[in-house]
Amino acid sequence: MEPQVIFKDKLKCPVCGKETLNAVDYLYDTGETGKLVLSNWYCESCGYRYRDVKPYETYVPKRIELEVESEEDLRVIVYRSAFATLYIPELNLEVYPMNASQGIISTVEGLLEDVLDHLGDYCEENDACEDVKKAMKGEIKFKLIIEDPSGLSFVKSEKAKITQLLSLSQSSS
Repeated sequence: MEPQVIFKDKLKCPVCGKETLNAVDYLYDTGETGKLVLSNWYCESCGYRYRDVKPYETYVPKRIELEVESEEDLRVIVYRSAFATLYIPELNLEVYPMNASQGIISTVEGLLEDVLDHLGDYCEENDACEDVKKAMKGEIKFKLIIEDPSGLSFVKSEKAKITQLLSLSQSSS
C-alpha cells in the first residue's frame, strides 16, 4: 500500500521564520507493525529539514526490556519514540528525550550506532565508547531498556518483556 497524504501545508519555518516550510505528513500501514505517520518537512528558504516516524495509534505508557545475547538480537527491529528514554546499564548508557528529539526506527545495532554518531569526537578523544563498539559486534551481552510515557515505542522480538510504566500520578498514590 502506498502512503496516503494526511496533512499538507506551507508553514512558518522555526529556523528562518519565513512561510516557506513545505510540511507533508503521510499515513502508512505497515501491516504487521501497524500504521505509522511519516513526516517530511523542508524549508525552501533556509534548507531546514524535519523528518520523523511515529506510530499512528495511541498506547499506554510502557517499559520494554530486551536481553541482547546474540548477533540475531542485534538485528531486532526497534522503534524508540521521541518521548522515550533508552537505558543500557551494562554500558553505563542513558539517552533522554530532548525538545528536538525525533523517533528512530532501526535495529538494536543501529540504535547503538546512532548513539556513537551523536557522541562524535567525545568517543575518539576519550576512548569512552569502546564498550558500545564491542556491544555492536556482539562481544558484550547487555539489556536494552526503553521507558516510554507515550507508549509508542516497540521492539519486534518475542524475547522483549513489556510492562506498564506507571505515571507520576499513579506512583505517588
